Amino acid sequence: MKQWVQNAVKTYKQMNKPDDKLNIKKFSSLQYPQCPFGGDHSGETMSLICLEKDCLQNQILCCCICQEEFHKGHQLKPLKLLLCEYDQQLREHQNISLKQNEKDMLIKKINEQEEKQLIYIEELKEQINNKLSKIVNLERDFFENLRKFVKMREFSNGNQQTVIETIIQNQTNVEQLSSSVKSLLDALVVQEMPEKDLNYEEISRIFDFHIKDQKDHLQQLEKQFNQGIEQQIDLLQQKTQKTIFQKSYQFQFLANNKHPQVDIIQPKIVKASNSTHGYKFAVMTPSLDKNQTTVFGFKLINVHQSNWIAVGVCDLSIVQTKQFGFAFQSLGHGGYMVSSNGGAWSSTTSNQNNVVKCFKFGKGDTIVCTYDPKNEIIIFHKQKSSTTFKLDIPKSDHDLYPCVLFYYALDEVEFISPEGINKQ
Repeated sequence: MKQWVQNAVKTYKQMNKPDDKLNIKKFSSLQYPQCPFGGDHSGETMSLICLEKDCLQNQILCCCICQEEFHKGHQLKPLKLLLCEYDQQLREHQNISLKQNEKDMLIKKINEQEEKQLIYIEELKEQINNKLSKIVNLERDFFENLRKFVKMREFSNGNQQTVIETIIQNQTNVEQLSSSVKSLLDALVVQEMPEKDLNYEEISRIFDFHIKDQKDHLQQLEKQFNQGIEQQIDLLQQKTQKTIFQKSYQFQFLANNKHPQVDIIQPKIVKASNSTHGYKFAVMTPSLDKNQTTVFGFKLINVHQSNWIAVGVCDLSIVQTKQFGFAFQSLGHGGYMVSSNGGAWSSTTSNQNNVVKCFKFGKGDTIVCTYDPKNEIIIFHKQKSSTTFKLDIPKSDHDLYPCVLFYYALDEVEFISPEGINKQ
């Protein structure tokens, strides 16, 4: 029930944001079906949507009792809010369209790249199988050497002379001669001869040690292999989910999320207008994903000679209440940023706010931001250098958005998407 109350409060806050108030009325008359499960579910409406892809219940619609019984820990969203967000996206991107030939070219490109990637994966699988086969052969050789060591003990019991005599007596018999020579070679293959004669118990202990050591090496190999594979699979999964379900590639500046004295040159480029100096925010949409790390950047195209501009993330709801201005003297300004003079700015942590402890940067530099919600931090990195700086971001119900904070007129900044960071 506690989770349901928290979601209800969060939903109320989201639905009462300025952007959503305008279109919430459109869906205010939604009629939800009754939950069919009976019992405590009787009379409850199925107004929630489960967003978990791998939900074991395979139940998209659910009521508040379903949430407690079947969807604990799952990401849920009210259907009305989902429709509002989708409607808002449609209105924001209503002028973005593709011609049929452009769609065809994109689909062709996707198909070609898919075929290449699948071929590459098959080749990678073959390489892995070859390496595993090599490991299998090494293991067989290891145990075969142990067997040869045991056979060598036969020679230490006075059989050496018998084998040698057999070789001498069967010089003309190819089959018997080959067999005797092989027996002799098998004994000589064991390179490390014991300094003293060993009894059964001593040999058994030696075997146990080496077999355990071999097993430990294999387990370490398995651990490293699985960790490496799982890490790469996680990265691929995040990339796949982000590409299909998230909006990272659609980050852009919008007219209603900026100071009046900031101009949008392109969807990802903003410029302070030729007016008076002063603090002015430009905030991007959509919000950053709270469930995974997001990497993005800002390239400084033009910076005033006095060199003050800040980049990072902000709480849009707070920045909106301040008319996209910036009151840096106290906490609660909404920003988590670094500025080009080496300043750090935190809305919640006093020893990280309005202090000069970061690296400096200027015109032509690209500042890479790594937002890590799991560890509640954002890391700033000046590209093509080893310089980094970390800010704490306490967990909150509020969403965070990439942002730029201007002070001087005519400064200009370009947002670099996650996909474009490595191309810089």
